[in-house]
Amino acid sequence: MVIKVIPVGLLSVNCSLLVDEESGEVLLVDPGAESHLLMRELEGLKPVGIVATHGHIDHVGQVKTLKELLDVPFYMHPLDIPLSNDPIWPGFDKQIGAQLPCPPPDVYLEDGMRIKLGKKTLRVLHTPGHTPGLCCLYAEEEGVLIAGDLLFKGSVGRWDLPGGDLNALRRSLRRVLEELPDDTLVVCGHYDETTLGHEKVFNPLLRQILSQ
Repeated sequence: MVIKVIPVGLLSVNCSLLVDEESGEVLLVDPGAESHLLMRELEGLKPVGIVATHGHIDHVGQVKTLKELLDVPFYMHPLDIPLSNDPIWPGFDKQIGAQLPCPPPDVYLEDGMRIKLGKKTLRVLHTPGHTPGLCCLYAEEEGVLIAGDLLFKGSVGRWDLPGGDLNALRRSLRRVLEELPDDTLVVCGHYDETTLGHEKVFNPLLRQILSQ
């Protein structure tokens, strides 16, 4: 599997293209902005689905447009449906170019489910806290976690936005750190990638939260 990360939009949301080289099938994860750019990246590939790690509009802002263009199913956890059309702040949707309304998911993500991509498989981890329905995608063979806004290099996902829950976030962070290897590469929802092992050592906010 090839994983191509494309920062899009005003907030540099990391849209991940997960590509099975043999079949050419591709999943789009978190297409928050710049659908025209993403469509260019998809040339010669076979899109089979759109996945949102969570429902905040900076991550689902182009689901409507891309679903209409590509005619593929949309995957998201049902608990985040109420968030997917919430602008969070007045005018924020227009500021970041989100195309609302976001359509409801065709397929509900749930903990432990497997998403097939050619001969490859992605495992879904339901990791609430930043939002009630945030889900990570784990490519075990590649050792990569598509983490959305669960964890960042040097930080963690906010819990003061709609749907946030610090206790749930703490449980989710602890789960990921305990279940997955330290050398797991983390594709964060914004900005730089990292590894779980690096964050265990160098992320003071993470250590503070887990010690509470």
